Amino acid sequence: MNPRFHLTTLLKFSLFFILILTLVGTTKPTTAQTATVLLRLQTGDGGAGLQPHNDLLAQFEKENPDIQVQLEPVNYGDYYARLKTLIAGGNPPDILQIGDDAVPDFAGSGAMVDLGPYISGKDGIDTSIYLPGLLDPGKYKGKQYFLPKDYSPLIMYYNKKLFDQYKVEYPKDGWTWDDFLRTAQALTIVKDGQTQVWGVQLPGTWTTGFEYWIAAAGGQLISEDGKSFVGYFDSPAVAKAVQFYADLYNKYKVAPPPADLSAFGGGNAEFDNGKAAMRIFGYWPKSGMLKNENIALGVVGLPKGDKRANVLFWGGFGITTASKNKDAAWRLLKFYTGTKAAETWKSWALPAVKSVAEAANFDPLDKVFVNELNYLAPRAYTFTDKWGSTADPALRKVLEKVIIDPNTDVKAALAEGAKEAQAALNK
Repeated sequence: MNPRFHLTTLLKFSLFFILILTLVGTTKPTTAQTATVLLRLQTGDGGAGLQPHNDLLAQFEKENPDIQVQLEPVNYGDYYARLKTLIAGGNPPDILQIGDDAVPDFAGSGAMVDLGPYISGKDGIDTSIYLPGLLDPGKYKGKQYFLPKDYSPLIMYYNKKLFDQYKVEYPKDGWTWDDFLRTAQALTIVKDGQTQVWGVQLPGTWTTGFEYWIAAAGGQLISEDGKSFVGYFDSPAVAKAVQFYADLYNKYKVAPPPADLSAFGGGNAEFDNGKAAMRIFGYWPKSGMLKNENIALGVVGLPKGDKRANVLFWGGFGITTASKNKDAAWRLLKFYTGTKAAETWKSWALPAVKSVAEAANFDPLDKVFVNELNYLAPRAYTFTDKWGSTADPALRKVLEKVIIDPNTDVKAALAEGAKEAQAALNK
């Protein structure tokens, strides 16, 4: 071998190696390499729903290079049971996401941090940034434990194709239960003894959705001190709501029977199939409906009973008391539920931040959802952390009875349900 060639080759490799070392030394370290704090954030979202999380966490880590966030999606099995197992084992995430109905359970158990001192502290937030009513679901006994991610009131969806086909006027904001019934009857089309089109698809024995009917009738299911179901659950106002709901199925026959009483929302598909003119539900299926060729979608606020009412479905984030990095977790929570993050969330759900909601280029349908926030009634779980194990199953049993058996004595069924719920609560 030519010694000169060998020396030249070695020199070239040496220079190349020095260049590589120089480049490595000047390369900007990643967040993971520089982070001094690791936070864990757990969510029940999955699939495409993880995209906004990933986008927001990338932005947060860029602005906070001392913090790395590990996203832990759990979209299988019993999400709350898994969280409770982690909490009991002393290894929960720093920040967790839950729905409104679980707030009393998690906050009442001492698993969550009271955010009040952080909110009012030096690095606090102005809670007036949120739309009206969106802080309340994150409270327990007057203290704020969770901040809002997204939300949905109920809405009346309607299919303009069917309204146009049968020449029925579209429902208008401020309509009443009587208006609703007349519209449903006009759009229930029966031929040769078979119902071809139903006036409305109802959500069966879905107890949470049913709370709208109770509020609109002027009733409530529990005393405000959270101690009594008797006298509330079985009140004349609740009986009026249950009777009207049952009559829609059995007397007026404007709603198809639930396809599956155990399925969420009754398991029906008539509205999606273009065989029901109206449907009461939340925001979640809206995007799919807009793509459905069977539907020309319209929405309107819920009809007014004795009063105008709606109920809220809500998701939020809180900090666990077991977190070893609560100050860093607050920085993440503040960012995740603040104005910047709302700009990302708005592409996936209704934004909770007022300025983002007002500036968003909402289609007319979304504006109707936001307007319904003006008519929210408190859900029963806000008065007791034992709702899920006491009155919720009793109410479901009542709804099953009245839907299945047209001859059910509504007052007697509610009286029995109130006693069952009260006995469970007293234990």
